[in-house]
Amino acid sequence: MAEKSKKIILAIQNDPTDPPHLVGRWLMEIGFAIKILRAYTGEVVPTKVPDDICALLPLGGSMGANDDEELPWLADEKELLADAVARDIPVFAICLGAQLLAAALGGEVTRSQVGEIGIYEIKRNLESDPIFNFGDTAISAQWHEDKISKLPSGAVNLASSALCENQIFRIGAATYAVQFHPEVDSGIIKLWEDDADNAFLESGKSSVKDEVQKVEAELQEIWKPIIQNWGRLILQ
Repeated sequence: MAEKSKKIILAIQNDPTDPPHLVGRWLMEIGFAIKILRAYTGEVVPTKVPDDICALLPLGGSMGANDDEELPWLADEKELLADAVARDIPVFAICLGAQLLAAALGGEVTRSQVGEIGIYEIKRNLESDPIFNFGDTAISAQWHEDKISKLPSGAVNLASSALCENQIFRIGAATYAVQFHPEVDSGIIKLWEDDADNAFLESGKSSVKDEVQKVEAELQEIWKPIIQNWGRLILQ
């Protein structure tokens, strides 16, 4: 009975190697249930947010946000995200998920001149945000070759990196998107290296697992409280 009383976040998993992992664990710690929709297996992505869902967690993947012809569920996922924003249902979007959210709302996603694979510093652009309240800079785990080159109308840019201008953005009061990967640890990075995508192959790097492992504790120390900040916001 207790489980049924928990608020349910729908995580849309676009790739077999990118589950909610740490982010899901941190949200469960503060009282959420995480329902995983495995879109990559053919599970149907609804175009409207189901009535029992309090928030969405669209995750990463090696595909592009505009690859609708090859992967038709991406079009449905964008409709789902647009529905959530229209109805003020909170979203926390990660990497591909952030790109899908931007594209769903009229933003633009393009190939980066230089991708980011490994640990990169991001810099906060605003003096304060109720959720992303880290210092002037923070380290982040990155794995992408595309980027959001134009934010949707009304989106607020919260942070940038040297290679990517839109690292974090907010829409409304409780929808956030991040280009980086707060959900990963070195174990996930090893999976990505073993199943190398184009972003990794073109990065010129042979491995970033050790790079990530060295700062794993610091990454979690930074991003766990921020993910839980968002969770507590939508628990209210």
